[in-house]
Order: sequence, then structure tokens, then C-alpha cells
Amino acid sequence: MTAGLDGPPLADIRTVVHDDAGAESERIEAEEHWAGGGMAAVARMDAKDDLVQPAWTGGGSIARTVGRLYASGADGGSGACTATVVGIRTVITAAHCVRTSVEGAPARAATWDKGLYFVPGYQEGAGPHGGFTVRRVRMAEDWQKDGQDVAMLEMNPGPDGRNISEVTGAQPISFTARPSAPTHFFGYPYTDRILHCSGVTAWAAGKTLLRVPCVMGRGSSGGPYVAGDAAGEGVVVAVNVSSDEDASYGTALGAFAQSLYQQSEHG
Repeated sequence: MTAGLDGPPLADIRTVVHDDAGAESERIEAEEHWAGGGMAAVARMDAKDDLVQPAWTGGGSIARTVGRLYASGADGGSGACTATVVGIRTVITAAHCVRTSVEGAPARAATWDKGLYFVPGYQEGAGPHGGFTVRRVRMAEDWQKDGQDVAMLEMNPGPDGRNISEVTGAQPISFTARPSAPTHFFGYPYTDRILHCSGVTAWAAGKTLLRVPCVMGRGSSGGPYVAGDAAGEGVVVAVNVSSDEDASYGTALGAFAQSLYQQSEHG
């Protein structure tokens, strides 16, 4: 384990790999669904005013690397989370953004969402960089446990053949999360633009979650906690997974997240 993080040894965490849109026909189907009205349907639920946190106006790499992740559930319903480009072809989000739990069943019995579609820099109904489909998802089998609610998405190239990072750049990522530092939280809590809040973090749930004293709500799951200069090359240290009345909680990135990342980048 990476020093400073609690939880089971890396060897005891079972990784699962799921293919989403590997075939060209699957990629085309996802693109046509979301660009052809799926995104607009989700956008009808978005808040445009009375935002729970201020909109991010700082530009920088955040405006390119953070975006909305769309998914269709097994029941046919649609939803959206937040995700971030963190590698040549890797996007990070929360595991619960790509799977739907089955009541009374273990985490491994959850259904896989399908047709995943990521729109970096999403604002007011569209993204300046287009959208990207997902080839594979990597996550923990017991993803509902504290510290394991994180997923790495191996992205398909865009329509022009370029990897996603060639279009957006990539946000730096760290696997040695530490508290007691000013941290920025970004997300799309069913809003038509990215929101931002910040605060000094603290450990929660042992040393598996980072707590940041601000709240966004549903749709901000998967959003990055960024340490350092948010307008510049701030580093992703956690992904948002839950909240209460006073704070939000993110899976702190350690050895397990690093293993998923390496598999996504080089698998």
C-alpha cells in the first residue's frame, strides 16, 4: 500500500475489467445516441441559475480536462457524473458512476451501465472538444467499500484518430494523497457548467477518503479533488463519491488506483 492510506493490501483487492464500446458499431451507437438527443434529455434536468456552488471561471487545464460522463442504465434510464482526463487515454471517475447496484445483492452483482460517453469541457449543452466513447472500464470487484469507489476508463480515440489527451491535455495525478492542504473540488451537479468549491481536506473513514468542507450533490460524483494551482497544473488526488450536509468525501488515490491507471495506460 501507498504510505498514509488505510485499507486491504493491494493483492487482496480483486480488479474487474469490463468492455464497453470496443467494436466500431458500439462506438457509433453511443455517439449517435448521446449527440442525437441523449445529452439534451439529461440537460433538461440541469440547473442554469441558483447554482449550489460558484461556476468555475478560472479556465486553465481544468476547463479542458474535466467534463461530463454520460451513461445508460440497464433499465434504460440515463444519467451523468463528472470525470477527468488524467493520462494519454485514461479518464478517472467514481466506480458507482458506471455500475448500478442491485438491492440486497453484493457489489459484484451490480449491473454495468452502457454506452458511456465523455464530453470534456461541457458547457451549456455541448463541449468544445466533442465527445469520446469508452473502450474498457477497470475497477474493484468490491467497489462499494470505502477507498475502492474509483474507476479508470480506457478511452477510444476520437473520430479523427487522436487520443483524448492529444485533444484536451491531461490533468496530473498523484497516488500519495495527503490531507491538510487547500484542495479544489470540481463537478457538474446537474448543472449546465462546471462548478467549483475548495477547502482544507482531512481524512475520513480511516485513511481511505478525503473530506473537503463543501457540498455539490448528485451529478458531481467522480469529480476531481485537485491539490495545488487549480488554474494551472493542479494534481488530482481523489474523486468525489458522497456527501452529507457539511462536506463532500472523495476516494483518496493510492496504490490500487495507481494499479488501475497503469493497466489503463499500458494494458
